[in-house]
Amino acid sequence: MPLSSGNLAEIVIVTDARNLDSTFKEQIIATFSKPLEGHPPPGEPMFKVLFTDETFFKGYFQNHHNIFVLLTPDGSEKLKNILNPNTIDKMVKVIADNPANFGVKQKDIYAQNQNIFWLTAPSRKAMLQKLDQQKDDIIQVALDQENASGKRKLLGESRPSQDKFYQKSISDRGFGIRKPKTYRVAIDKPDFVWLRKSPPDKELELGLLLFESKYTSKEDLTTENLIKVRNEYVKKNIPGEIKDSYMKYSTAMPPVSTVQNFKGKYGVQVRGWWDVEGDFMGGPSYIRAVVDEANSRIVFAEGFLFYPNESKAVYMRELEILVNTISIQ
Repeated sequence: MPLSSGNLAEIVIVTDARNLDSTFKEQIIATFSKPLEGHPPPGEPMFKVLFTDETFFKGYFQNHHNIFVLLTPDGSEKLKNILNPNTIDKMVKVIADNPANFGVKQKDIYAQNQNIFWLTAPSRKAMLQKLDQQKDDIIQVALDQENASGKRKLLGESRPSQDKFYQKSISDRGFGIRKPKTYRVAIDKPDFVWLRKSPPDKELELGLLLFESKYTSKEDLTTENLIKVRNEYVKKNIPGEIKDSYMKYSTAMPPVSTVQNFKGKYGVQVRGWWDVEGDFMGGPSYIRAVVDEANSRIVFAEGFLFYPNESKAVYMRELEILVNTISIQ
């Protein structure tokens, strides 16, 4: 099979044409286009939605890395024109046996590194209700699928044991993240790492940071303290181009902080906006702070982006996927 196609922050929606009227489309877009957190209003949509139905499902669409099939029994016969009839019959049976079933996952049906999720419902009305009432669960499935396929898109077939930067970081610090070949090491100090990606043909900068701070109690994980620690490290290690300027988290837009365990360890993720003190620059940031109790420390991994006047969702998704490769030994 070919390798999967498609960009990050993009999703293919397959359903029958009869159901795909304006009401249905609007609800699907509302579900998958939830605004990115921590960005200036009105924000960017979380996913770009590509629609297809029984009239067309080939090439780019069929080989896409992240596909959702919205299936109701009344539209199942039409979808047999483009999808495996036996699979559809099995899905219809799933709906009959358990109308409340959330959905069914499949992998690598039309392409390698592909994730397909069948979102099922007994009727059009039930599907609309599910899209509205369970949108957070649906979005999470889409993000989980993209994280899995996106990691391979960014890192290829390389394993952690073959990633020299990752192995060195684990050896030196006891933690590390995976480094794609497109990133270079800008700073590699014992207490601070900066990986950079700067394509020559664009005004674009992607950055990945690694550092740590002491951990004594959960009070160290307040948003204020995490941002304070982050700003101190960045001010020390990444000065601005203008004298006395430095990159910091913006005070104009409050960051969005969520307590979220990570690989069995207590942690917090922060989404926000950085700017430069004394200069006119800024962009989105994503921080994963994880407690390493065995070593009484908080491990930080951050991805930040500078891409003025352009959509940022695709590159921020890339940074989030790489940040979430962090491992603590």
